[in-house]
Amino acid sequence: MAQFIQETLEKIPGVDPRPAQRAQFFSGLNDGPAHTAARIAGLVSKSHAQDNAPYYTSNFGQLLPDSGHPLNVGGIPFQGDTLLLEKQQAFDRSKIQERIVHPCGWGAFGKFTVTQDVSHLTKAAFLQGVGTSTPVFTRLSTVTYGREYPDEGRNPRGFAVKFYTSEGNYDLVGLNWPVFFVRDPFQGPDNIRSQQRNPQNFLLDFNAWFDFLANVPESQHAGMMLLSDHATPDGNHFSAYGCHTFRWVNAAGEFVFVKYHWRPHHGAKQFDFEKTLEVQGLDPDYSKRQLYETIKAGGSFKWTMMVQVMTAQEAANVAFDPFDVTKVWPRKEFPMTEVGELELNRNPEDYHRDVEQAAFSPGSLVPGIELSPDTLLNWRAFFYRDAQYHRLQSANIHQIPVNCPFLSKFHSPDNYWGSMRIDGDVANKPTYFPNSYQSLNPASRAPTFPGYQAAEAPWQAASNVVSRQSYWQHEGEPDEYDQVRELYTRVMSDTQRAHLHKNTAKLLVYAEPIVQKNYLIQQYAISPAYAQSIYDLLPADKRGGYTMEEVAEGAKKAHLVGKDLAFKSKDGRSFFGMPVPQSK
Repeated sequence: MAQFIQETLEKIPGVDPRPAQRAQFFSGLNDGPAHTAARIAGLVSKSHAQDNAPYYTSNFGQLLPDSGHPLNVGGIPFQGDTLLLEKQQAFDRSKIQERIVHPCGWGAFGKFTVTQDVSHLTKAAFLQGVGTSTPVFTRLSTVTYGREYPDEGRNPRGFAVKFYTSEGNYDLVGLNWPVFFVRDPFQGPDNIRSQQRNPQNFLLDFNAWFDFLANVPESQHAGMMLLSDHATPDGNHFSAYGCHTFRWVNAAGEFVFVKYHWRPHHGAKQFDFEKTLEVQGLDPDYSKRQLYETIKAGGSFKWTMMVQVMTAQEAANVAFDPFDVTKVWPRKEFPMTEVGELELNRNPEDYHRDVEQAAFSPGSLVPGIELSPDTLLNWRAFFYRDAQYHRLQSANIHQIPVNCPFLSKFHSPDNYWGSMRIDGDVANKPTYFPNSYQSLNPASRAPTFPGYQAAEAPWQAASNVVSRQSYWQHEGEPDEYDQVRELYTRVMSDTQRAHLHKNTAKLLVYAEPIVQKNYLIQQYAISPAYAQSIYDLLPADKRGGYTMEEVAEGAKKAHLVGKDLAFKSKDGRSFFGMPVPQSK
């Protein structure tokens, strides 16, 4: 009877002749990436999928006669056992290349809900209207340690949110503090390598940590965060930030600059030095476990998105550089505006598929959200995605469910082929533009073409000259330290400063004397008391023979360390990022 039904179904056009296969989970092969993405994000099913096949099979559907007895000749494995070969070959390839940065991560699905009207600031569809809800996936991580390193290691925390919007996926990638170590793309790899393991002995290299900080004046703000208790948060109890400056563009084509902030509903909590060591030893997966078990028990983690807003005219006249990722915007001058609420409430279905293969890029933008003139941001918008193409060995990473733009109104890429392409690919359309067959392609130039509404708002660059000149306002200037000095002297409490001094001294003992001295020079430029407090906590036999008088003398030119002022320029600051004047 079953065979009769099968043969009958095969003769009916449009009917899937696989009722038995459709009745199973079938390893998810029945569903495409978009359907799988909708399921794991919780839109079509409240429960996770479960394998309900009655037998184990090979990847290609052959039944396994027995999973504990290979074909053998007198006890010697027989090379003709293709099932055993496939199992071993799959195992040998089961781990993919770990991320160069942020390899140790954990994540969850959830939703973002708009709570305040910001439609006058941006035309981004997912931010239109109070109550608008958008599915999200968020990955949290450490940054420079390896995939298996304890979650509570002293490190920044990555905070990357993927919004599945009707206009495509939007990725907001940031950290648990508002600044980064460098603003120059050339120094990005150097910064990360200085915090990775020593290439000669594979040890954690605190000498390199401090040496880099000693030679990059603008890194002191992030460096202070790294050595404070903010680098050892209690699991997922931390604030987060977009770090870079972005542009929001409204429906009229007017734009403002914004800084993103995430305020935790569950509070920001930190561990001190001793508690951090205890947690790392007792539970290396502390942060992963905290998020997973909270959600499993029916709870959630929530953050409120806030933005600071700055007009182009304000950007041209503020006393600090608004496009320098090593600087913050003072909240007294640019207060916080609430936007919406992020709630993480659904665990991944499969860690490897949903977390390990999640790919983020600051270049994943939607209409209404654009890049600012931030130098490092513009470079990151390119290389983040390039790094994921390399790591995942394909430019078709949009087919992995967690990366799939499954809520986009349309999906018809003008990119084709490549490794592991499994979607419609060409789908019988021309693979070139312009062509005579599709009227709504980007080459049509029709006034009603929807792409015009997605076009970026023009803005002015600082110069029309190609050179290596920089446009960072604070480069080689004593005011490089103004904001970090404010953090140390006014914002930090006595207890926080004491912990900062102790944390720093405990690690600075691993640095060589010349590095200790040069690092303390930078801290002395921030505050003499800061450098002195660290120095006083160093064991006498670890101070390396230099004096604080030498440190004080070196601090007079600390802001010039590592700088070639031949490439410094202030020209163009008055119109950098300004709208393009309209001819009358």
